[in-house]
Amino acid sequence: MKRITLRTSILPMLLALLACGSGDSAPASPPGGEGGADGGPSALEGGPNPGDGAVPPGMDAATDVSPPAKPTASTWLGSNVSGDMPRVDIAYQLTPFDTPAASKDANGYPLAGQNGKSQTDIGFVLPTGTYKISFKGTGSLAVSGIGTLTGSFQPGGGEQRAAVNITGTPGSFGQLLTLAITNQPGQTVTDIHLYAPGFDYDATATFLPQFLGLLTPFRALRFMEWENINGSTLVNWADRPDAAHFGASLLGQPYEHIAELVNETGKDCWVNVPELASDDFVLQLATFLSKALDWNRIASARAAQGIATPFRLILENSNETWNTGFTAYKTFLAAANQNVARYPGTYAGTYGPSWMSQDSDLMKVGEYEADRLVKMATVFRQVFGAVGQAAVISPVLSGWALGAVYSDDGLLFIKANYGDPKAYVTYVATAPYFGPDDAQTGSLASLFTSADANIAAMGTTFDDFQKLVTQYGLLMAGYEGGQGIGGATNQSIKHLAQHDQRMYAAYNQYFALWKQHFGEALFMHFDLAGTAGLPENIYQYGYWGSIISTLEDPVACAPNLPMLTGTETVASVVHHCPKYRSLREQVP
Repeated sequence: MKRITLRTSILPMLLALLACGSGDSAPASPPGGEGGADGGPSALEGGPNPGDGAVPPGMDAATDVSPPAKPTASTWLGSNVSGDMPRVDIAYQLTPFDTPAASKDANGYPLAGQNGKSQTDIGFVLPTGTYKISFKGTGSLAVSGIGTLTGSFQPGGGEQRAAVNITGTPGSFGQLLTLAITNQPGQTVTDIHLYAPGFDYDATATFLPQFLGLLTPFRALRFMEWENINGSTLVNWADRPDAAHFGASLLGQPYEHIAELVNETGKDCWVNVPELASDDFVLQLATFLSKALDWNRIASARAAQGIATPFRLILENSNETWNTGFTAYKTFLAAANQNVARYPGTYAGTYGPSWMSQDSDLMKVGEYEADRLVKMATVFRQVFGAVGQAAVISPVLSGWALGAVYSDDGLLFIKANYGDPKAYVTYVATAPYFGPDDAQTGSLASLFTSADANIAAMGTTFDDFQKLVTQYGLLMAGYEGGQGIGGATNQSIKHLAQHDQRMYAAYNQYFALWKQHFGEALFMHFDLAGTAGLPENIYQYGYWGSIISTLEDPVACAPNLPMLTGTETVASVVHHCPKYRSLREQVP
């Protein structure tokens, strides 16, 4: 198994750089107690796991939850959420205006009499077509670069409206869409919307139907990428991304859109709490989600898809805290070192590997991660309990796929300081990526032979994790997983492999091994969709996405997968999607 360190969505990073972007069931939960040592860096206090419920409490009695004759969603498979064009309103993907912060309003627009420019390297993302644009106010808005107004703005519906012809530039960076605001004294421009082709002004839909369609086979959605969790500097709730704010935020997507996507799809919601988030942030996030999630809509959507398991809000503490390539490791180690009596970093269990258990700093981080997770989960359960939904909160202790010791380190900490871990944690999770030895990627045949051997070799570590979750009475999960091929060598072969019939076979072998060890344990594939227009050299950072774009038709790309020779051009095969085909076939 590989240690993958760069698996965050490439698109937000590129936009930021270039524009300056049957299922599982819970074990019985015994009464928990506070117990354990006092103190710790956080003021949040721990509390017990109330266990699962059935259909979410609070659902109207009249709501029909009878499952359909044939389920449309998997009982065990989820996806990390990504995609080049998820929403109807493209304005959410644009770079904020360059106006000084003191001269912008709360939503990022220039104040009266102030000017501003938004320039976004987005030509490689957007398809060529006619987009509708609107704004409110008496100032002027100019469009240039890859976008050209077809006429002048005209009043309508209480705003100014026009059409924009946008020319897509797939495969090429540096093609900017520019919006420029000019305000005379007393004038403003606000509420800018840029609608995807085919949508009219005042469109009420948040998400593109193609994006929603791709989510159909999945039971759960993980929002790590949407929250831009890796390296997040978000501390205070007031600084969170907001749906009323113009443009993309380096702090992630609006939480309003996360809640709306869950309401619309009914999928289990997996959220990550930023590493620097304050205690108040945790409280405010829990309060927001408890109010924004619509239990009736969720229950109806789940029933329509045949999802019979209770809805879960899966709560994770940052992401890959063990990963020294991410800032969370340093953040948590520094916090643990402030209280070495509580976080000694001495492993007292029996799991391996020994190089991991003997790393005292790593063990400290594992202890701190577990402590903070218990405290955060307690806040969420208290807040959700006020609306009768405490049972949906499902904390996940995410660990390192190379060995069970990191996860056990956290569980032993919980046991020593709080009590039975299954009163506080629902899942243990890892990210078991597979891939070939890089030296074996000179041909497709050798690449897949090596990848198949890597999959088979996972069984030993899977045995340890199976033993671990059985020992503690917990559920197993994969917070990420799938192929993990990257690197700058043999890129053409690696890219062709993503569209080869043997990738489909490898995925099926991989999922069979997972189910052999863990049954239908929740598995979150990484990730949903890529960006079709990325320049080829970007793929050295990984071939993420089960399908090349949210705009790709999965029905059209699934049949007749080719066995490639390695001499084909990538462009000639990109519409084959063996990964998505295998994922979709996990529906019962």
